[in-house]
Amino acid sequence: MQPFIISAAPLQGYTTHIWRRAHHAVMGGVDDYTTPFIRVERGAVRRHDLADVAPAMNDGVPVVPQILACEPAEALLMMNELIRMGHRHIDLNLGCPFPPIALHGKGSGMLAQPERVAKLMAALASVDGVRYSVKMRLGWDDDSQWRAIVPLLDALNPVRVVVHPRIGRQQYGGEVNMPQFEQLLKVAGWPVFYNGEITRREQIDGLRQRYPLLSGVMVGRALVAHPALLSPERASADHYRTFHDLLVTGYRSLLTGGDHQVLSHLKALWQLFLPDAPARARKAIKKSTSLTAYLAAADAAISAL
Repeated sequence: MQPFIISAAPLQGYTTHIWRRAHHAVMGGVDDYTTPFIRVERGAVRRHDLADVAPAMNDGVPVVPQILACEPAEALLMMNELIRMGHRHIDLNLGCPFPPIALHGKGSGMLAQPERVAKLMAALASVDGVRYSVKMRLGWDDDSQWRAIVPLLDALNPVRVVVHPRIGRQQYGGEVNMPQFEQLLKVAGWPVFYNGEITRREQIDGLRQRYPLLSGVMVGRALVAHPALLSPERASADHYRTFHDLLVTGYRSLLTGGDHQVLSHLKALWQLFLPDAPARARKAIKKSTSLTAYLAAADAAISAL
């Protein structure tokens, strides 16, 4: 029997290598971390994206680099870079719902174009020595579009396919479509993971009981909001303080623009982080104009846990 896997979902701008290292070191509770997607711009793989998945930046952290592409040439360009780095498990994004991505035929936008998916699968399947996983939705603008896509994924023999049971046009609103997810789960010939609306550990237990065929889950926004959500032990304020200190240290070592740049990145985290922290502390974080003021406000928010 294959182990049930819990994976951390990628969130652009949040789950960087700094966040992943801090989470893995302090919180844990997940088996691997899929990275924010890598893409090609102006004929070259973005160097910032490659730096984020570099082995030196993810030492000891089980990461799965994720690529975003609709053309075989772009996908192979990224694959060559990742293989050169030593990566052998690579994720394909067929799920991103954001219009600037999807309306250009990438991410979930590809799900309405099975002929393009077929060409991409053939190109990726030609690469030896790589294990693939896929993130996808039920479709772009029709919740039955997955039916034309699922047989095409067999070309990759994926080690897992993570399914978010919405269509791309819904983005993250509206109801998840569990009847369609159940049908996909029954016909899939490879391990299926569930992704979407997981905010409590108990939900994972419920999904496992309800769907014995399920091989794992992927948890995203809730894990950024509550990093200890899946921790083996109950996290204290000290755990959160250590986690946050690692983020501060990481940004200070990475960013060359001084405290103002570090402050900007840290304040952005609080758009999701610890939503139940006292309103006064959150307001002080938002209004802080110096790193010193920010650190005092963040400590007050964490101390209230």
